[in-house]
Amino acid sequence: MLVTACTPGIALSAAAPAGGGQGLEISPPVMELTADPGQSVTANIRLRNVTSGRLVVSGQANDFAAKGEDGEPEILLDEKEASRFSLKYWIPSVPGFSLAPQEVKTAQVQIRVPANAEPGGHYGVIRFTGVPPELEGTGVSLSASIGTLVLMRVSGEISEKLSVADFTVSRLGQRGTFFESGPIKVTERLKNEGSVHVKPVGDVVVTDMFGKQVAKLPIANPARNVLPDSVRKFEQDLPQKNLIGKYTATFTAAYGNGKTLEGGKVTFWVVPAKKLIVGFIALLLLVLLLRYAVRRYNRYIIKQAGHK
Repeated sequence: MLVTACTPGIALSAAAPAGGGQGLEISPPVMELTADPGQSVTANIRLRNVTSGRLVVSGQANDFAAKGEDGEPEILLDEKEASRFSLKYWIPSVPGFSLAPQEVKTAQVQIRVPANAEPGGHYGVIRFTGVPPELEGTGVSLSASIGTLVLMRVSGEISEKLSVADFTVSRLGQRGTFFESGPIKVTERLKNEGSVHVKPVGDVVVTDMFGKQVAKLPIANPARNVLPDSVRKFEQDLPQKNLIGKYTATFTAAYGNGKTLEGGKVTFWVVPAKKLIVGFIALLLLVLLLRYAVRRYNRYIIKQAGHK
């Protein structure tokens, strides 16, 4: 099942029939926590019943990982063994309760970090579903749930290593270094080779052939996490349509504990070939027309002089 991280205070839900998790609203949808090995942390999750009837709320914890390169998380429902980034086994239970229409309650979920926990990032989702009392115990699935994504950073010897897997430019989905016009899309694919999530902050600076800055594009606003063992795609739009000439895009970012990522440069050309060809033909026709007109005029002058 897939979930999508939304703005804090907005429900985080999966596509499911009405009457399941969609009857609840959750806050926050994403929670970033830090802990030491052996420490217990309480995650306070606020739930509201947005339906007109009473709901019986139950919950559970799962691990999640990055799905694809767009930042969409995937809940790991079929995982049999804990990975090095697992969090669900640190959550012994998720409390359940009853909610009256429009009532709000806070679920206090204990996260118990083992004393031998591996330093770095650990990732889980705490999910809830709400069903009417008459459906309680009927096996209604948590697939219609909403949840809070938990990104836990356990202190210790942590590796922070972010690299640029790819840095390209494209137009209308076609990558290249030669285009006929804007707008141009700049894309960075960043790979996290470390042991903890990082949130790169930086810019793509675009300059023309004379070194003049054309645009300064933030790589992400707001900043977004890149999970370990994953690649995340960041995109920016250079909206100008009337570009012409040679351009250079340079990428730099900061992340983690004072680390800097330099993505190098990519050079591209924008040459409106069709417009230039049409303009050249028009200019050529104008020159030929002027030459013809000058010749006609010269012959006229010579003819007039011959009559005198």
